[in-house]
Amino acid sequence: MLTLEQLREIPRNSWSGHNHTEFCSHGSGEDVELYIQKAITEGFKTYSITEHFPLPQEFYEKANGSAHAIYTAAMRINELPKYFTKMQDIKLKYQDKIRILIGFEIDYIAEFQKWTQQQLLKYADQIDDAILSVHFLPTKGGLSAVDDSLIDFKNGVLAEYKTPVNVAKVYLDTMMEAVLWNTQYKPKRYGHIMLYRKWRNEFPNSVIWEDEEVQDKLAGILDMIASRKEFLDCNFSGLFRSTQTEPSPNYSWIREAQEKQIPLVYGADAHKVVSVSAGFNTYLENKYYL
Repeated sequence: MLTLEQLREIPRNSWSGHNHTEFCSHGSGEDVELYIQKAITEGFKTYSITEHFPLPQEFYEKANGSAHAIYTAAMRINELPKYFTKMQDIKLKYQDKIRILIGFEIDYIAEFQKWTQQQLLKYADQIDDAILSVHFLPTKGGLSAVDDSLIDFKNGVLAEYKTPVNVAKVYLDTMMEAVLWNTQYKPKRYGHIMLYRKWRNEFPNSVIWEDEEVQDKLAGILDMIASRKEFLDCNFSGLFRSTQTEPSPNYSWIREAQEKQIPLVYGADAHKVVSVSAGFNTYLENKYYL
């Protein structure tokens, strides 16, 4: 896995840092090679492939919610050999046109820390880059997805924590745990830290998503990332989603991150080829790479 120093050497005005493949069962199923070809056309010089890393079997026993949320959350462990072989082949095939970083988006789930650590140690020599993200929160019924569907959100985490602002607080506490987690080969970039806002436009305008406590938690996370000289996923997937219409972090918190001198890496979070450069012009025009 690349070091922080090596990652910092990558020009962020031509780096696409968050992308999925046909190994994602909630994506379009389009071949990763089509994503790469599109990225080259769009002018990217570095391209991180960050497929959802497998989850332990125990996850499927403890997860709660829709079957789609649970069983399409990640690729399966027995797919890893095929994944690595294909991504290595693609990396070599296009090495004269674009630098491809092979990696994963890895879920942070506190009770699976040991299992995740074991996998990081096992596969570290095959991983160039990775993102650490939060997609599931604990509820009395089990681990529930934040981002699968509005119905799943309402029946799961919202039913458990009662209000969107309370969901935000639990989500951010979990994200802080992820940042503070010290383990070898841990990802050095944190994914869509405001994912809990994915459904904000589906609620009345009077609903509160951010109060002083949420602001303090967000500021604390950014301070900790800055102190560790790590990176933040500047994720534009929500900008074109009618339920969200904003990046993650949103614009005000992107500015906060810049003020704290946190390197922001453009993330399309592409699950289909057409989304490979979604929002990249906004990222460039606002100089979020500085």
